[in-house]
Amino acid sequence: MQTRKRRLFAEFLLATVTVFWGATFPVVKEAVTLVPVLCFLWVRFALAAVLLALLAGRQLRTLDRRGIQRGVLLGLLLFLSYLFQTFGLEVTSASNAGFLTGLNVVWVPLLAGPLLGKPAAPGARAGVVLAVLGLLTLTWHWPWRLALGDALVVICSVFVALHILGLDSLTAGYDGRALATVQVATMAVLGLLGSLVFEPVTWPRAWPAALVWALVVTAVFATVYAFWIMTTFQRWTTPTRAALVYTLEPVFAALFAVLLANEVLGLGALVGGALVVAGMVVAQVWPARPGAARQTSPPAAG
Repeated sequence: MQTRKRRLFAEFLLATVTVFWGATFPVVKEAVTLVPVLCFLWVRFALAAVLLALLAGRQLRTLDRRGIQRGVLLGLLLFLSYLFQTFGLEVTSASNAGFLTGLNVVWVPLLAGPLLGKPAAPGARAGVVLAVLGLLTLTWHWPWRLALGDALVVICSVFVALHILGLDSLTAGYDGRALATVQVATMAVLGLLGSLVFEPVTWPRAWPAALVWALVVTAVFATVYAFWIMTTFQRWTTPTRAALVYTLEPVFAALFAVLLANEVLGLGALVGGALVVAGMVVAQVWPARPGAARQTSPPAAG
């Protein structure tokens, strides 16, 4: 009974992480109307990197040269996912972005075969079918074409999946807090360099409440708090149950898009989003064989 209570408590905390991830979509969509995309990203990740460094403390000293190199590589993949997602959010709805980012849960088992030698389970293939149907329904108009913003977020979901696979293959033997600090610091540096080269504004000229709120939500809650909860409590439940909890992210993204951004979800959005979530769930609960290990795929973007 005590074990069950601990598992349920852990899953509740993981669910709170998806609440913050979901909230980031409409919040970031508004923030990038106030400052350029790369300006927002580098300030967000610089703040998160400082907080993570304080959390990691002396564990940062345990990273050797290879560990730092791996952290930089993982940070590059994660930065690309946020870059495509944030640019996509400029021209698509927050609810669409939330559902389409969640496609990473489907791409992970598909890419694990060619990249890590772990063939895709039948559920992954079925999940892809459902997810593609959801994508078509979510973005449907005639003649059909994938709008630029939606396409950018789909690319984001691929980089999220590559980052998850990188975590699976590159993090063994290293402290998670230290490695996360290197990743987020890398993202801050890349964002700063990109902003200096491509944008007219590298530091916000004004600090309206919406921008401050966006930085607090994304840096403190969606990054630092999420990292602490995942590394501390995820081991109290099973990988499959954790992955299913993470599928709540696009649901909360749609909810907050309605509440905070006054978006209206039509029938196509509701059906398409439901199909995408169904594809995510099927990809997680239908393993290759009885007792096969399931891939835990926490979405990184949010």
